[in-house]
Amino acid sequence: MQIFRKYKIPLITLLIFTLVGLILWFFRDIRYFFLFVSIGFLDSSTRIIIGKYPKLRQISRRCLQLVLAGFLFGWLSLYIGVNFQFPEIFFDFSAGIVTGALIQLLVARIILPFFFGNAFCSRACWTGAFFEFINSKTSCKKTPKKRSNIIAWGYLIFLVALSLFVAFFWNPAENLELRRYWIIGENLFIISCGLILTSIWGSRAYCRMLCPFLTISSIIAPYSIFKITPVKAENCNSCNLCNIACPMLIDVMSYVHNKERINERTCLLCERCVSACPKNVLRISDKIPIYYLQE
Repeated sequence: MQIFRKYKIPLITLLIFTLVGLILWFFRDIRYFFLFVSIGFLDSSTRIIIGKYPKLRQISRRCLQLVLAGFLFGWLSLYIGVNFQFPEIFFDFSAGIVTGALIQLLVARIILPFFFGNAFCSRACWTGAFFEFINSKTSCKKTPKKRSNIIAWGYLIFLVALSLFVAFFWNPAENLELRRYWIIGENLFIISCGLILTSIWGSRAYCRMLCPFLTISSIIAPYSIFKITPVKAENCNSCNLCNIACPMLIDVMSYVHNKERINERTCLLCERCVSACPKNVLRISDKIPIYYLQE
């Protein structure tokens, strides 16, 4: 029991990915089982390393991010030709097939958010990895803009309409060679759009303001079991380093002062606020703050 408590998050992570792999093996292919078990093993191993060596938290997470993002994009997308981007769901729907985009939506944006919120964005998403490595709040010339639901949902509806329109005339899902060209063009558009928006709206602007997958998973994320939690709120010295570190512009410090879990829809569970805090006030947990205050 003591071992489970100590390694609760890694064990639950591995269990979830194993179950997902078994389900997809039953409905699709044994390769999905190996894929998801491998992802679960890598993520769990990273969390165990972080538990033993907290100072390696961001290095470990970014290494995991590079490995998973590189594999998903470099191997599965560019080499195999699996398109994970949102419009592919509707290309596949029009062609009567199921590929990686729908699986990503179901697993990473509907199932996992009940447990770990938007953690996929900070550990496996390749566009998220790119923006995290190159984006900075200092590159924004104006006051960074907070997320707008009107803009986010408007963009999602626009993508659905555009995808169905494109699929009617020229469906990238029906031709592997054309699909690869679409994958390259689509990702170049997202990166270019993200770079432009970053200079206008601040850190990870595409992710915060437009990403259709985040728009969907953000509905579920507030109900996730594991969240960033202030465990020693009384030690906070209001240095504001947690707010400065947050790539999604969340006012982390206000949650700490109110002794509340970080319950923002756009929280990526990247733990940059945890790493930035000099007083070790924050950690990922399934427990509410008051539990720690009573210990």
